[in-house]
Amino acid sequence: MLQRIGQSRLILAALILVSVLLVGISAIRFQTPELIGQDKILTDFDAFHIAGTLAGRGDVADAYDAAAMMEAQTQRSASARLMPWTYPPPFTLFVDGLADLPIGVAYALFVLASFGCYLAVLHRIAGKWLPAVLLFVMPAMLVNLRVGQNGFLVAALIGAFLLAWRDRKMAAGVPLGLMIIKPHLAAGIGLLALFGRRWSVLVIAALVALAALALSTLAYGFDVWTAFLGAVGEAGAFLAGGHYSLFRMSSVYAALRSWGLPTDLAMTGHLFGALAALGLLVWVSLAKFAFHHRAALICALSLFVSPYSYDYDLLILGIGLAFIAPDLAARASPRALAALLALGWMTCGYGVIIEALLPAEQTGAGNLAVSTAPAMIAPLLIGLCIAAVRLARPHAECSDSLGAAAANPS
Repeated sequence: MLQRIGQSRLILAALILVSVLLVGISAIRFQTPELIGQDKILTDFDAFHIAGTLAGRGDVADAYDAAAMMEAQTQRSASARLMPWTYPPPFTLFVDGLADLPIGVAYALFVLASFGCYLAVLHRIAGKWLPAVLLFVMPAMLVNLRVGQNGFLVAALIGAFLLAWRDRKMAAGVPLGLMIIKPHLAAGIGLLALFGRRWSVLVIAALVALAALALSTLAYGFDVWTAFLGAVGEAGAFLAGGHYSLFRMSSVYAALRSWGLPTDLAMTGHLFGALAALGLLVWVSLAKFAFHHRAALICALSLFVSPYSYDYDLLILGIGLAFIAPDLAARASPRALAALLALGWMTCGYGVIIEALLPAEQTGAGNLAVSTAPAMIAPLLIGLCIAAVRLARPHAECSDSLGAAAANPS
């Protein structure tokens, strides 16, 4: 029964149809919300469009200044929330181009294009199990579709790298280099490229990244880097003060901080967790076992490196799951698969459920209100990873961490 559901083309078509309808409704909410009787409420793509607009008119430094960014947001909506802009200048250059379009059109174009790339990469990996993978990450998928975040784009780049690496193509360097837009999520694939000693891939990645850096510097001048570093510092202060929606963050830091630990202790705990994740990533890069297991671990472990990671980044789990979906279907019982799906929904959907239950003053940083809701995504994510590893590994090799009988050790 579950296998039929996991391969159902009807479910796949329904998910895509619902996604397209959600994009259409959200485009109206971004552009002209009064048409559906709603007030303008800023979400993530509004920050993309505002930052691009500021950069396009020559005020890129204002995009990287929290006070100026807040002022620009207030001009668009009375219910503005502080959403500091901390993306590297290459991504600012990208949203600069999008900002030339009306926000509803820009949102729809960006989300549908990045969603299409994500679907294409997932299909190449998962094949007939694509519906099952989309069902698993559906809460994170809906979050990205609604707010216009870049989770689809980032996950597609990671998946494209892993596919090209598996097929021993030098083109793997292109998506690796493009991860300059969100480098803290590229630790896993970067270490794989480094310890895999495919120097041509690393050279291409470096050239792509340098080209992106050069283009943004040429567009905005060297001062943009001073502004960018200042924004990173401001964001660090906001994070230390608990002024982000910690319950929507998936880092160990967010969990510890929300549970009442002081900033220093929470960051220390996160540092230990990040070092453990990096150590495991090095081991994964060097150990010799099946590539699909290696790829799944890289996707999961990469989410534990940065203290600043959100639920919309969990679409990367879909890439990892796609690699091991056949193993899970073959080795796990229907009850175990149902439990894994429930745990996946809890992990990917926890943040938005809590956000819906909390008072408005505790769901954003508009008034620098500190949320009291516990951040549970990190422990849920750890449990999800352990469960998936136990279910996917060959039973005959339970004494080995994932089984060392690799057909492709690279």
